[in-house]
Amino acid sequence: MKIITIFDRNEDFIYLQYKSILKHVKGDYEYIVFNNAKTKEQATKIEKVCEELGIRCIRIKVMYLWSNPSKIAGRALNESYKHLKKMGEPYFKIDSDMFFIGDININEMLKNKDLVYVPTYLPRKTMWSGVFGINTKKVKFDLNFMPGIIKNTDTFGQSCLLVNDNRYSQQLLELHNLQDIKGGIIETNLNGNCIIKFNQDGIIFKGNDNFTPNDDFIILKNKYNNIIKIMKEHNFPTPYNIDFISKDGKDFIFHFKSSNWCPWYTEEYVINKKNALKRLLENI
Repeated sequence: MKIITIFDRNEDFIYLQYKSILKHVKGDYEYIVFNNAKTKEQATKIEKVCEELGIRCIRIKVMYLWSNPSKIAGRALNESYKHLKKMGEPYFKIDSDMFFIGDININEMLKNKDLVYVPTYLPRKTMWSGVFGINTKKVKFDLNFMPGIIKNTDTFGQSCLLVNDNRYSQQLLELHNLQDIKGGIIETNLNGNCIIKFNQDGIIFKGNDNFTPNDDFIILKNKYNNIIKIMKEHNFPTPYNIDFISKDGKDFIFHFKSSNWCPWYTEEYVINKKNALKRLLENI
C-alpha cells in the first residue's frame, strides 16, 4: 500500500508530514512524494529533503499553463497515476499540507473497503480529490482526474462513476472545516459542501438544504467546541481556516489548508500558523 502526496513547494512540510505518518500510521505502507515543482531549483530542494529522509521521490512535470488550480491538480494527479498504475498497489492520497493526528491502519482499511473518501455533493456525489484511497486490486478503472470529465464537476469528477457503482465497497470520511468565529458566530463547512453558521443556541445559516449532515445540532456544537478548544490551546491565529478529517467519528488527519498561502494572508500569519501546527503535532 502506498501513501502518496504531491509537493510543488513548502518542502519543510515533508518533515512534518513524514513524522506524523511514522507516529500514527500502522501496518505496512510506503510513503511516496511526487515532486511537481515549477522550477529546477525548487525541485532540487524537495529531492534533497526526500533523500535525507530516505523517501522515494518521483519527479513529475506539469505545464503550468492554466490559472485554474483544479486543472493543475488534475494534471498532477494524472501524471502521478501513470506511476501508480505500474506499481499495481492500493494507494491513499493526501494533500501536501495534511498531517496525521490519530492512529490508523490504512492498509487494513483498504483491504476491507475498495474506496475511501470524503464525499462531496456539488452537483453530484463525488470523491474529494484532497484525500482518498483506492484499492486498485478491486477497482479496475482507467482514471482521469481532470475537472469537467463529467459535466459540471471539479477535479476527479469522474469519481461519480465509482461511488455510484455498487460493486465497490466504500468507507466515507467526514470533514469538519472551521473557518472563523465572529461575534460569537462559528463559521463552518461540512465536507466542503455545506456552510453552516451557528452560535451556542442554534444554527443561524445553512448553505445547502440538499445536504444534511449526520450530526444533530448538539453533536455538531460539541464537535466544534472541541476543535476550537484545540485551536486555542495551541495558539492558532485567526481566521482558523482548517479541516479535521475523521473516520467513524475519530479524527485522524489535520488539514493546514493550502489556501493559507493566498496573498491576503500575511507572512506573520503563516509563520504563526506553522508554529501552532508544530505544537499540535508534538502534543496530539
